[in-house]
Amino acid sequence: MFWTSCDSVRYGSVPCEGDDCEASLDMGSSDSKENSSNRSSSSKNPSKNTPDQKDTLDNKDKPNVPDTVEVVDTTAVADAKSLPACNSSNEGESFMVTGEDALYFCIAGNWEKNVQELFDVTCSDGTLKLEESVAVADSVDAADYRRAGVAVTGFAEKGPFRYGTSVKIVELDSVMRLADSKRTHQTCITSSNGKFDFGSVNLVSPYVRVEANGFYKDELTGGLSSSLIKLNAVVDLSKRDSFNVNMLTHMAAPRVLKLVQDAGNNQPIGSQSGRALSDVLSSFGISLGGSSSTGGFSFGGWNRGTQTTSTSKSAEDLTIFGDDDYSAALLAVSVMMQSFGSVKDMLQFADFVAADIRGDGNWGDNASKAKLADKLLILDAEGGLAKIRKNMESWKLGDVPDFEKHVRNFWTSTHGFESCNAMTNGMVKHVGNSQSEYFVSYYEQPEGPRIRFICDGSIKAWRVATDLEKDTVGFGAGDYDGQIKNGKINVDKFYVYEQSKKSWRAATSDDIQEFVDVDDVMKKLAPGEKVIFVLRHAERTDDTGKKGHLTDNGKKQSQSVGAKLKGENIYFANSTYTRSYETCENVATGAGITSMGNDTLPELDGDWFVKDESKFETYKNGNGGGWVVASEYAYKGSYSDAYYPLQSRGEEFMTEIVKPRFAKVNRVGVWISHDMMVVPLTAFCTNGKANLRYFDTKQWINYLAGVAIILGTDGTLRYEPVKGLSSGTMTM
Repeated sequence: MFWTSCDSVRYGSVPCEGDDCEASLDMGSSDSKENSSNRSSSSKNPSKNTPDQKDTLDNKDKPNVPDTVEVVDTTAVADAKSLPACNSSNEGESFMVTGEDALYFCIAGNWEKNVQELFDVTCSDGTLKLEESVAVADSVDAADYRRAGVAVTGFAEKGPFRYGTSVKIVELDSVMRLADSKRTHQTCITSSNGKFDFGSVNLVSPYVRVEANGFYKDELTGGLSSSLIKLNAVVDLSKRDSFNVNMLTHMAAPRVLKLVQDAGNNQPIGSQSGRALSDVLSSFGISLGGSSSTGGFSFGGWNRGTQTTSTSKSAEDLTIFGDDDYSAALLAVSVMMQSFGSVKDMLQFADFVAADIRGDGNWGDNASKAKLADKLLILDAEGGLAKIRKNMESWKLGDVPDFEKHVRNFWTSTHGFESCNAMTNGMVKHVGNSQSEYFVSYYEQPEGPRIRFICDGSIKAWRVATDLEKDTVGFGAGDYDGQIKNGKINVDKFYVYEQSKKSWRAATSDDIQEFVDVDDVMKKLAPGEKVIFVLRHAERTDDTGKKGHLTDNGKKQSQSVGAKLKGENIYFANSTYTRSYETCENVATGAGITSMGNDTLPELDGDWFVKDESKFETYKNGNGGGWVVASEYAYKGSYSDAYYPLQSRGEEFMTEIVKPRFAKVNRVGVWISHDMMVVPLTAFCTNGKANLRYFDTKQWINYLAGVAIILGTDGTLRYEPVKGLSSGTMTM
């Protein structure tokens, strides 16, 4: 059979009972053995691989996407001058001269074309052979021919099949329920556009099964397919002399035969071909011609059992380079199947879908649809559809139809997206199909895939949303110029509001200054320079009073920071709080200092910037707590009746508290304070570029983070936000 049976690879949960489990007749037959030849091509797979394309999406958002590898045809040259030497080592081999679209064969030391008059051109496994031309008499009496001397032609396309492809016609016995007869006809494709020509064929039965077996141009890579493929068709030649073989003929053929069988085998194949095509197309959400329903496709999901009417065309009428929507549909389905993976995987999946459609005309397995939609989603997201168009246009075989709309309609509808139009322009969505690998239950779900999609009015299609688009959904206008917010999806990214443009943009290093590790500050310290680290204490217990202690983990944190300062003669200062002193003590231990000298500075207690303690407490209790109030003061200048002006108060701290005490610093000082002091101090020292905007971004100063105040040899101060642990901030 040329579709998979119920024992084949499973992609979902297609039921398998009765007639749907086995084909009514055996569609497969082994090719007759090729005659031996002295002039056979030596290369079984005339190709070579080139490196994989570089991913353009994060791998975490691509859990199961097949690599696309370009395969270059090594049996094609641009012109006759580029042909290799013809000698005994390559006798009988063929090359395609693309500039002439002509096959040349190496014969007796010379490259020759148009050799069909002297030799029969045969083919097997995608390669061509030359044999002495011998006429073979037909054993059937001419009176028994239903049609005699039929000049059968057509095109075999996936992309176009290459020269060397064998096209085989097997006549079907209408008396034996369309079983294979022993009458076969075979020809070879000798062009680069997939065209075949049987010359004159005598048909006893006009009902035929067709096989095209060879290599083809891969629309995804632009090169040669990595392996052979066999596509099928079931054709009624009662009234036609030409037909095509393609992905739709392959997938419609089982359905055609099932419809004939259901009609009691008393209807011609041609009467069911249009209906079968409609069933296949509608299963992909494509409604053309006479189709009167969606064939099981519905918004947000799929249904079984709906019926379609026949189209005005059959699958064998179609070509991927036609100028109508049928060609676009054929190419779209071909691309969809190609996106599934390797040639083997693609064909198995196509057969699986065809087997499901065969029974009742619908592809009803939601899991396999979601799997395909995921692959198309990524193909589209990475610019794959544009690349396919570019590849096919480079072949110069005809106009490329508008296949993209059908591909996008399939994956967006499968995943429950509305139509992209003027009403939905700018809408940003997540994949809500629970059977998708990209499913998240709600838009801002913190775990799971981060990929989101936007309806782009400029192209009238859904596409992958940029970080800016998906992270700023719902932000609206900023509250003030320079406002910073976390991304909705990428919560570790930040965005800045520009009042002049009334829009958000991604934050840069000019907007947000990163915290530098204590160790890195020490490494960059120039000879003669000194530094005082003003840091928040280490992790504390729940006791926030003056007598509250560090946790055991807080002691370890402090010691790890001290280890970065080993060998230094450190000048310590702490606030009047126990946990501040304990932090200094453990930093000293980590630095290998056995006898710690320290100063206790009330200015480090945390209220240096507070002007009116009672008003501060009132604001803290009424406006969301101290972290909100302190950060709004430091970055927005709020609560001016409770706080001193940040700039002048920060300068006073440097002038009155810090600079005089540099005299006690040999090279390094470690001062331990509290978050209510360290946050506004860090904002002052970085001109608001250290992101501690808790009120907007929920970022707060981490333990053992703060500022490095560096005294240069010229007596000037410079500042860097500094971290003692892995991060300078904590997200609350």
